[in-house]
Amino acid sequence: MTSGSGCRCSRTCWGMPKTTPAGGTSAPSRAARRAWSTFSSWSGIEVPADDRGILRKGRPAVKARSGTGNLNKKNRVVLLYPRNHFKKSYHPWTWVPLPTLAVSAPLFAEGYDVVMIDANVEPDWERRVVDECRDALVLGISCMTGPQIHFALEAAAAVRGAGLDLPIIWGGYHPSILPEQTSRNQYVDAVVRGQGELTLLELVNRLSQGEDFTDIEGITFTRDGETVSNPDRRVADINTFPRLPYDRIERPERYLNNMHVGSRVINYVSSQGCPARCQFCAEPLVYRRRWKAYTPDRVLSDLEFLESLLGVNGIMYFDSTYFVNERRAREISQKMVERGMKFGWAANARAPQLGKFADDTFDVLKASGLWAFLVGAESGSESQLGTMQKDITPEDIVEAARVATRHGIKISYSFIVGFPGETDSEIEETWDVMERVSQVVGEYNSQLHFYAPTPGNALFDRAVELGLNSPGSLEEWAQFSTVSGDLPWMDDRFRNRQKQREFYLVYGYPSEWVRRRAARSTARKLYVNVASALSSARCRYHYWGLPLDWWLLRGMRSA
Repeated sequence: MTSGSGCRCSRTCWGMPKTTPAGGTSAPSRAARRAWSTFSSWSGIEVPADDRGILRKGRPAVKARSGTGNLNKKNRVVLLYPRNHFKKSYHPWTWVPLPTLAVSAPLFAEGYDVVMIDANVEPDWERRVVDECRDALVLGISCMTGPQIHFALEAAAAVRGAGLDLPIIWGGYHPSILPEQTSRNQYVDAVVRGQGELTLLELVNRLSQGEDFTDIEGITFTRDGETVSNPDRRVADINTFPRLPYDRIERPERYLNNMHVGSRVINYVSSQGCPARCQFCAEPLVYRRRWKAYTPDRVLSDLEFLESLLGVNGIMYFDSTYFVNERRAREISQKMVERGMKFGWAANARAPQLGKFADDTFDVLKASGLWAFLVGAESGSESQLGTMQKDITPEDIVEAARVATRHGIKISYSFIVGFPGETDSEIEETWDVMERVSQVVGEYNSQLHFYAPTPGNALFDRAVELGLNSPGSLEEWAQFSTVSGDLPWMDDRFRNRQKQREFYLVYGYPSEWVRRRAARSTARKLYVNVASALSSARCRYHYWGLPLDWWLLRGMRSA
């Protein structure tokens, strides 16, 4: 169960298949015995020493335990999705926590009483976690690098502080990338790595039956200072999993958003993984460039279910990349048209994919309600694109804008500045591409981000070489910011310079959103008109010096 993205914060696996790095042991040994002993204290079962498993070929032989006296009567599983950001108002929309929803589906199907808690929407989430855990079999937590770790540790500490000794199982991008380090924390009893649906289900089943869990594939645990990483679990076909239980979400209407795509928009994911190898992203670590997708009929069934359940009229696909298979994407859209489904939708795409699609594919996509392609361009510098192994060119980025515009479909880009070792000239190349695509589509419809280091890849290692302090514990990672751009090679002057350039593009090529904002009041109209006139002149002459207008207009906007 992950989230990402590098991804979005609500992806659908708990982690990644991970080979054992240095420092972890590849097979259970003394730690396995200690883990079984610890399990005995969790379950309240007195386990004879001879029944705690013996080592055979380097692995523990699981001693199946039967009889009602050995069963754990508790049936509740609590799943926590921690807050994404320290500031509650960081994002205007609220999205379903797909990571916890994904791993809950097999548990519901198995008959467990699953309680899903989303700290992003529940004001008193910490108290509720403790209350629900009082009669629970296990607490599962999914988190990404950064603030989610902070709030996850708070929750785990509160549970232990209340005297509750149930197992606390962690999953998600960060625990899967650094499972050994994560498992050594006092509030982590085990880490579920990789696709978490089956691993967590097996672990919960073992706990409920009073059986040893230390041989389960895809978990990492630490006992008395010794860390064990069991072999990876093979990634399963997601079509074999139960439907995501949107109907089991408490007050699901909280996750309906009014936005460009529709008035009742919800997030959904139709695939797992990504075949790209981008070195700034966690996704290649999660699925090792494998991509698993729902069949078109499965997607259509899910969309019809959401429409009948919540009156959904818009879908934001949270797939890392939706358009990997042109034939699949076309078939889904064709069947939507044939069934008369009225959905607006948007999905992630890679720029080179769009340049290869047939013209009639675009026609079908648009007829089915496609509102926008969401493209992670990341950089306009060919050298930086090569360093990050993005496998695209600046011209691919611009050509995607031309193709989408020609077919009457919007396209939105994300760009990143501040990569480790990135030069001013490379950043200037990115700004040049950003302006070129704005000229093609007739508006600035991009998002600028500062580079956020993700552990486990070459770019992170390069960032450490340039002075980034790599956290050495889960607590230190909890304070690690993934959005502020607070890195050794980024100072206030650098950040302000990038914000100034984006401001000039925003108002030099005003988008539909900016124009709607201007229409709300006379004062806003005046502000937008002045900002647009000054910014257009700067874009026309490519003059970015003496940004007095930016300082003045920014002050007026804040007033």
